[in-house]
Amino acid sequence: MKNLSRTALGNSARRRPLLLLFLATAFAHSVPSAAQSASSSAYPNHQIQLVVPYGAGTGADGLARLITPKMSELLGQPIVIVNKAGGSATIGANFVAKSPPDGYTLLLGSTPSNAIAPSLDKNLSYDPIKDFQAVARVVSYPYVLAVSTTLPVRSVKELIDYAKERPGVLNYGSTGEGTGVQLAGALFNSRAGVNIMHVPYNSMGQMVGDLATGTIHIIFYPYQALIPLIQSGKMRVIAATGAKRSPSLPDVPTMAEQGVPDYDIVAWMALNAPADTPADRIQALYDAIRKTVLDPKVAARLGEAGYDVDLADPVEYAEFTKREVARYRQLIQATSKAASAAR
Repeated sequence: MKNLSRTALGNSARRRPLLLLFLATAFAHSVPSAAQSASSSAYPNHQIQLVVPYGAGTGADGLARLITPKMSELLGQPIVIVNKAGGSATIGANFVAKSPPDGYTLLLGSTPSNAIAPSLDKNLSYDPIKDFQAVARVVSYPYVLAVSTTLPVRSVKELIDYAKERPGVLNYGSTGEGTGVQLAGALFNSRAGVNIMHVPYNSMGQMVGDLATGTIHIIFYPYQALIPLIQSGKMRVIAATGAKRSPSLPDVPTMAEQGVPDYDIVAWMALNAPADTPADRIQALYDAIRKTVLDPKVAARLGEAGYDVDLADPVEYAEFTKREVARYRQLIQATSKAASAAR
C-alpha cells in the first residue's frame, strides 16, 4: 500500500508541471496583449474630439460642423469640435501630433498646417508627414480674387493694366505672412509681372471690412467667407485661383483663362490622426468620412458652402501631402526671390 501511494504521488508530481504549463499557455492565448487589446477593442466606445486649428465661425469650423453630425451617427459616438486657433493653424496641429495614437483625437488639417508650415518655420514642433497618420482628404476649394468696388476693374486683364500703370500703389490684404492667401497674392505678382503691396491683418473681419471701404484694394480668399459682402455689392469677384473652374463656382473664370500662366493655388482640408494610430481605427474613420461626404444631403450642403468634395483615401492622401509639402517649398522659394528682385 505504501509503495502504491509513493507511485501515485510520484506520477502526480511529474504531471503537475505539465498541467501548469498547459494552463499558462491557454491563459496566454485567451488574454490579448495591451497592444492587441488597444487595436481590437470596440472602436469607438466613447466620444471623439476633432481639433479645428482655427477659431469658431471660420471656414474650417464651418466644415467641421457640416461633417461631424453624420460621422457621429455612423460611428455611434459623439464628435466634439475643439477650436485651437493660432500660429497659422500650427498650434492645433501640434496638439494632435502629440496626442495619444488611439483614434480619439483628430485634426482637421489644412494647407497651412500640413503643407506650408514646414517651409516657413525651421523650428516647427511637428512633421506633417512623420507625425500624422493620414485618414482622408475631404474637400478642396479655390480662393477667389475679389476687388473693392471702388476699384474700376472687372477682369484680371484690367487689374493687371491698372496695376502696371500705378506701380506700388495697389495693395492686397491677407490674414498673415505665409498663409495660403498671402502666397496667392505673391504668386499673382510673380506670374502677372506687377507690384501689388502686401498688407497683413490679424483679423479676417477687419480685412474684408477694409476691402469694402476701399482701404485695401484686393484680396485672395475662400469664396464662402465673402458671400455676404459679394451679395451686398461691396466687393467684386473677378477670378478663381485653381487650374480649372470649380464645380461650386462654375461661372467664375480662372487666372489662366484670363492670361495669367501657371497659376494654380487650391486650398484643401483633411482628417489626420496621430502617427501610429491602429490601422483598423484609421479604416473605420475613413469609412465614416467617405459615407458622410457621399451622402447626397451632406454633399449638397458642402457645395452650397463653396466646397468641392475631393475625397482621397489614407494612402492617396499621404502621398498627396508629400507632394504638397514639396510644391509649396518650391513656390515659397520662387515668390521670395521674385519679391526680393522687385525691391
